Amino acid sequence: MREGFSPRYDLDRTTGVISRIGHSAEGESVIDRILVIPTVKGGVAGGWAFLDMLHKGIAPKALVFGRLNPVMVQGAVLAGMAITEGWSSDALTLIGTGDRIRIDPAARTISVVAVHRQPMLQRVR
Repeated sequence: MREGFSPRYDLDRTTGVISRIGHSAEGESVIDRILVIPTVKGGVAGGWAFLDMLHKGIAPKALVFGRLNPVMVQGAVLAGMAITEGWSSDALTLIGTGDRIRIDPAARTISVVAVHRQPMLQRVR
């Protein structure tokens, strides 16, 4: 994603698809994907939405944020979802939609395992 993400305001929580018009990932599914996001949006309700997504079977595999807040960490931990913050290089230029990546939160590394780039509907360059 090129901008912040809120599971409450940017996502259709019945389908798991980014539904906010104009979002850089508009029309993309989050189901079973590792989301790479520069920052969070929203507050308490956004964090608790992760548990709702898990119970509906539409949760992502993991969340990689450039910057996040304690509420999102709390929500991800409650849902049993992997979450990490920060990267030393610009992950958004190194990782494309559909690429297979590996994250190592302890080492704070993100590795591209396989390139399978898919064009995003609203990609901003």
